[in-house]
Amino acid sequence: METIPKTGGEGPSGPASRQRRALKISDEALVKRSLPAPGKAIPLMLEPTLPSVDLVDWAAGHAELLASLLLEHRALLFRGFAIAGAGGLRRFTEVTSGGEPLDYRDRSSPRHAVADRVFTSTDYPAGESIAMHHEGTYWLTCPLKIYFFCNTAPPQGGETPIADGRRVLSRLDPALRQRFATGRLLYSRNYNAGFGLPWQAVFQTDDPAEVERFCRDHAIACEWRQGGRLHTRQLRPAFVRHPRTGEELWFNHAAFFHVSALDPQLRSGLLADFAAADLPYNTYYADGGEIAASDLDAVRDAYRQEKVLFPWQQGDLLMLDNLTIAHGREPFAGPREILVAMGEPFLRDDVAR
Repeated sequence: METIPKTGGEGPSGPASRQRRALKISDEALVKRSLPAPGKAIPLMLEPTLPSVDLVDWAAGHAELLASLLLEHRALLFRGFAIAGAGGLRRFTEVTSGGEPLDYRDRSSPRHAVADRVFTSTDYPAGESIAMHHEGTYWLTCPLKIYFFCNTAPPQGGETPIADGRRVLSRLDPALRQRFATGRLLYSRNYNAGFGLPWQAVFQTDDPAEVERFCRDHAIACEWRQGGRLHTRQLRPAFVRHPRTGEELWFNHAAFFHVSALDPQLRSGLLADFAAADLPYNTYYADGGEIAASDLDAVRDAYRQEKVLFPWQQGDLLMLDNLTIAHGREPFAGPREILVAMGEPFLRDDVAR
């Protein structure tokens, strides 16, 4: 067990009703470190040894320390701190990412806002799991950091599994890695065909001209089809270079957006009604060539082998280096509310406009 001494900085105190302890430079408050998932190196968990320590205030005085810990461990779990729900999550995101949270546009899953730029995690039925992925790999500007706040801890299941993409990559056959490294990926998406999200929800507008502007600004090819349907194509690399470490990281939605990711019964039904090019989403090589389902099965298996689980506790906040750490969702029973925010926009310089 390690401890982190308070090294300085004084933030504003929280509401008196919460009886939060305002941290001062002279305080000797300590924060202990541990690993909540047995035998796993992530996430690093930080817990205060004093009661009612306000997380936002503490983070404001320890910004450099938190940046260093995140770069070292890539996943930090804050447990036992005082934090005021969605508003507290937004403030923590601002303090630790140096600006306001990112907006959610070009969506791939249903969710709703609970505060300004704070959202629910994916609004899928409780019995369904969500495969491991990094947020926004297909965006031109993606978040360096993503945050999950446990507003309501589920009584059963509902974990947010995480995996280190570097370890995932190390499990892949070198020939497979080379196939992805030598070219780009083509993400094909179709909207308003009776399945999946409509373009109005994805782009958060009812105005086709606004959609076209967004696509033009974000290196997305778009085409309107009969009946107000929209088709988009995005060319993106399978890897990204970390702006702070220079690492080449596995960072893509190939396995997530590919038809082989669908439940076999659902896949069979969709292919009976749609051509492969007309599916809600699918992934190809840049030239339109098919990606072998066996390759993507190997990717999904690597994620499963590297999956790390820990049970949520009320008030937990998980902070991830989004370029490195993938996340997903386990099925659950009972009430569950996990809130999400994204911080520190990273403009990719490896995408042709």
